[in-house]
Parts: sequence; structure tokens; C-alpha cells
Amino acid sequence: MTLPGGSRAGEPAGRTGVVLRDPIPWRQLVQIVLTAEETGYESVFVPEIAAREAFSTLTGFGLATSTIRLGTGVVTVRARSPVATAMAAATVHDLSGGRFVLGIGAGSPMRGPGQPRPVGVVRRYVGLVRQILEGHRVKPDELFDSPAFQLELPAGQPPAPVWLAALGDRMVGLAGEIGDGVLLNWCSPERVAGARSVLARAAEQAGRDPSLLTVAVYVRACLGLDEDVAMSALKQMAGQYAAIPHYLRQFELMGLGEEAAMGAKAYQAGRVEEVPEPLVRATAVTGGRGTALARFGEYRDAGADVVLCYPVAALDPFSSVLGTVLAAAPSPSLER
Repeated sequence: MTLPGGSRAGEPAGRTGVVLRDPIPWRQLVQIVLTAEETGYESVFVPEIAAREAFSTLTGFGLATSTIRLGTGVVTVRARSPVATAMAAATVHDLSGGRFVLGIGAGSPMRGPGQPRPVGVVRRYVGLVRQILEGHRVKPDELFDSPAFQLELPAGQPPAPVWLAALGDRMVGLAGEIGDGVLLNWCSPERVAGARSVLARAAEQAGRDPSLLTVAVYVRACLGLDEDVAMSALKQMAGQYAAIPHYLRQFELMGLGEEAAMGAKAYQAGRVEEVPEPLVRATAVTGGRGTALARFGEYRDAGADVVLCYPVAALDPFSSVLGTVLAAAPSPSLER
């Protein structure tokens, strides 16, 4: 039986990574990363939200592993100066033997009169980071309170690739213009297809080859658990994000504006069970291995080069996240 994405039942197709963000004890977290590496995941991405600092976390992962790629998913332009971000990225890239991917995002939208638009800020920030990573000396930058600087690291490997986190088409287009890839979040397969087209057009207009750019998408998953338990965990996260204005607009872009507004209201009222199920079904997956691989195949068919399985914890965080990692493992013969 052939699944979407060109694989046979029980077999993966394409590249699969994993996103880890839950506050799981360090040794257990490393165990999950080692399991991911052993079972064929090509990358592990760490968001920087309200838990561990991403670069230090990825350094720890890099020292414990040998092949899996290491990515920030993402760090924002608000958290560090371009100099600090470039230094951290170069360090992890060097210590890991060239396995690092720098995911950068705008963070929460800027507000107030006179504030620069997020796309312009990210363009300027990424430009400075790239110059530093390529060994150029940069001038002081007042916007980021960034000093003149030139990075001194041993030569011998290309700089880390830069992937831009994007929700709307403007940021997707910027990724096509200046990035090495794009990180998509809370997307249906249909939205991935649309974003891929926007990315390609922007790359071509900038004189770049779109085929050299990577399209990666987070797909939230809660696998191998009772359906009600898994759905409750995913509803909690979907409602939480729907309550954030720029994510609400993302859902509206996919024709899920009404469901997202209802989900945000339910989440804020503490009635997570009332978050509409279609909001979850459009952007996430429950069930078992077969369901997950089929869903991932839909994203690949829509144009995703890398599907980033984003385990959502339910009940015990360690066992549920590890269970999801194993259920969606690219190499099932290595499951433990």
C-alpha cells in the first residue's frame, strides 16, 4: 500500500525532524534526542519561548550526538543583538561539526507610531548576522544597539544556513529573497502549497534558485494515546495560539478565522474542551504511526521538504513526547 508522499505503509518518505520545547528534565530530554537520532530523524529544533535558552540546549545536544542536525526554532530579533546571535550560531556550528541551522523570527509584532515593520527589521537583522557569519566586519547599528564587530573563528566550513520563521506572505517572500529556508508554523497542507509558491516567486525575482531553499513546517502531533487525551492536549495549544493576534491572522488566512476566534475565547475562559476540533485537525495529527505518516505525506505533497514533528505533551511529558517521537520515527526498525 502506497501512502501520500510516495512511501509504503509503515515507511517514511522525505526528511523528518523533531521539535522539543516541553520542560522535561535534562537527562530525559537528551534520551529523547538520542532516540530521535537513532530512529532516523534528520534534525532537532528547539524553540526559545519560556524555558531553556536555545543555543546552550543545542550545544548539549550536539555534544551528545553525532549526526542529527541542530536548529533554533526560533530565536527572535528581540532577544539578542545581531553580534550575540552570530557568535552563538558560529559557536554551535563549530562545536557540532557544521550541523547547525539558525532559525530566526520577528517575535511579537512591533506596535506604536514610528516603529519599523517586522519584515524590515528582520531583513536588516539577518543581513548583519550573515555578514558576521561570513567573516566581514560590520559597522555599529543603532537599531539593534550593536557595536562594530568582526568574528574570529577557525576557517574551514561554510556558515550555518539561516531559515526565517514566517506566517504571512511578506515574511515568506523575505525568506525567498534572503534566506536559506523558511520555517512555517500552524499550517495546513494547503497553506504550505501557497507559501511554497510565494517563496519561489520571491526567490526568482531576487535572481535566486528556489530549488536551493528549504521549506520546513511544524506539524504538532500527539500520538499513541487515547484520542480524547490527545485531542485535549492539542486543543489547549491551538486555543492558546489562536488568542495571539498574529497567529489568529494565520488561521484566518487558512479560512479558519471563525474557529480560531471561538478557540481563543474558549481558551481564555478556561473551557479548552470547546476549542473547535477542525482547528486542530487542519494543522495537527493524532492517532498512530500510519495516521502520522499519511498526514506527513500530505505536507510533503504540498511542498514541504522537511516535516518537523512537534510532539505535544499529554499526561506525563517525558513518556508522551518520547511515545510520539517513536510513533513517527522515520526508521521504525530501530524503535525500542
